[in-house]
Amino acid sequence: MTDMSDVIHLINKRHATSWSLVGRLPGGYLQGAHELRGPRGERGVLKWHPRELSAAQLVAAARSIEKLRRRGWPTSQWLVYGVLPDGASYIVEEFVDGVVPTQIDGDGLDQLLRANGLQADVRPETDREWSAYIQGVVLKGDADLLARMRARPVTAALLGRLERLTAGARSLRLPITDLVHGDFVLRNMLESGGSLRIIDAAHLGRGTRAYDLACLLLETTVEDGWADPTVDPRRLEDACLAVVGPAGLRVCLVGRMLHYLVFGESWRDDDPSELVAKCGSFVERYEA
Repeated sequence: MTDMSDVIHLINKRHATSWSLVGRLPGGYLQGAHELRGPRGERGVLKWHPRELSAAQLVAAARSIEKLRRRGWPTSQWLVYGVLPDGASYIVEEFVDGVVPTQIDGDGLDQLLRANGLQADVRPETDREWSAYIQGVVLKGDADLLARMRARPVTAALLGRLERLTAGARSLRLPITDLVHGDFVLRNMLESGGSLRIIDAAHLGRGTRAYDLACLLLETTVEDGWADPTVDPRRLEDACLAVVGPAGLRVCLVGRMLHYLVFGESWRDDDPSELVAKCGSFVERYEA
């Protein structure tokens, strides 16, 4: 099912709703995010996942999100969700009137550290296992990300440094009882009235919440997203170290860096030279 009007019609019929399409929202991957409007002016956001999200994972994510929302995790409520006839998944969630932040200050970091703390020992009932996946990517070459890094000289040189960083981590076992968002970065946040809301949580799973902290640390640093780059990155690094220690931090950072540079279908089309240089500068701190 590829036509948006058909998707909305099916959702309305299945859930006895009356949503109509307003338009596509900025950002978003794959089919993106679309604003919906109800008959009484209520607003929603439709997210449409054509692959890599099974019905079981969708239900598990919905249950985990509702459980965490009751704890105070700052994310939008899922209003309805389900699976389309072609196997694609959809989610209609509450509309958050906010903007994607490009920088984070000390107060924002405090909010995200509190949110991450709520993810501890949640033990989500899902087969999406982020810790095993990240260790497999970094240490075994799963998902072909190491092969992609070796395919071009500019990334191959950096890969050698990353492999040396994690050479002593083969016996490491990352924790598996936390909830993991999996893409815990500023582009998956909305700032509204001074508060940060976490969005795009459909691919959450179990593992170590340190991976989410590592995602935020790497990408905010590389993308110059710190309002105070002298203090806040160290606070975030310390929080990550407290969860998994130095070896775990390196594995999480390298796993995220591989995704940052060569994940996705368009990895061959972009010139990664600038990002590789920034990632190389970031890595220097951990090579000492």
